[in-house]
Amino acid sequence: MARDLTAGVITEITGESVQPIILVQLEFDSGDLNLWTGIGDLVWDSKTFTGAGDFATISEINETEGVKAEGMELGLSGVPSSVIAIALTEEYQDRPATVWFALLDASSNVVSDPYQQFKGRMDVMSWDDGGETADISVSVESIMVDLERSKERRYTDEDQQQEYPGDLGFAFVAGLQEKEIVLE
Repeated sequence: MARDLTAGVITEITGESVQPIILVQLEFDSGDLNLWTGIGDLVWDSKTFTGAGDFATISEINETEGVKAEGMELGLSGVPSSVIAIALTEEYQDRPATVWFALLDASSNVVSDPYQQFKGRMDVMSWDDGGETADISVSVESIMVDLERSKERRYTDEDQQQEYPGDLGFAFVAGLQEKEIVLE
């Protein structure tokens, strides 16, 4: 798939050294968790990303030519056990998760317009508690997975009223089942 690269990205790629990074944003009700693959804090798009360094893992992100839902896995190791309680109580399913590929310039600033590599929703979180620290992983499913789900809509007046209160489009459908059709 063709990518549109900004002038800043082209300058960095053609320079003497390239510093690629990954930015991850997990959106929870209590606030966003922003991580990046370096050390320390990094500010981009008015958001502060906390460095996860070697403690973060990101699975391969697959692209397909056809319309297919592909997922990915995000992991964080060495997490203090006290954070596990937050992971157990926080609502996370169907919350947005976004992954960007970015470059840093010589001053360690994010080069304009990082590429959004993946956007989906958090699905299943698992953890391995090892005492003082724990490993947490969360699977993220593509929003394309909605295309594979069956729709639970019916051609009934009750279903129509949920979506469009007061609409009479299906008000007489039930009566049609008992109608006798006479052909002349």
